[in-house]
Amino acid sequence: ILALIVLFVGGLTAWNRSVTGARPIPAGLELEVGRGVYYRPADDWKLDTARSRTGSASAIFHGANRFTIRVQEWRGGPEGPLLRQRARFERGQRLAIEGEPEPFKTSGGLQGMSFGYFGPTQAGRYWQVTDVSRQLVIQVDFHSVPEGADESLDEAEDMVDTLRLEPRP
Repeated sequence: ILALIVLFVGGLTAWNRSVTGARPIPAGLELEVGRGVYYRPADDWKLDTARSRTGSASAIFHGANRFTIRVQEWRGGPEGPLLRQRARFERGQRLAIEGEPEPFKTSGGLQGMSFGYFGPTQAGRYWQVTDVSRQLVIQVDFHSVPEGADESLDEAEDMVDTLRLEPRP
């Protein structure tokens, strides 16, 4: 019986190591997050299948860099989710916010607010687009280890710039 248990546990461990949550993304492929939101990942990033959810979240990574887009229903103005996210970073994760939120606009015409944050174990940037007419909020979070965040921020900003929202049918 002991040999059977060891074989079973060893088999599960080997299976877990062989089936990763990372899936390569072909260069130039546009990914759909959900609710008509699309973006183009930078080359060599991988899809994090364990953290992505069809129709609501897309998570990708490259080394220690993490980039997540969430699309959610929202009934209200743009301030609510932005204030809630700032509070989550400051109080919940004990991260410091860099300055005040600032406006941004993508090449596809989406507009929103963005702010940077940092702490002892991670640093990053948060972007938010609120489409009041569609009752929709798009939240983008990029983070990395503090010493690597600045180096990859340009790639994250380029991916945010590819964000687009399909026109309504």
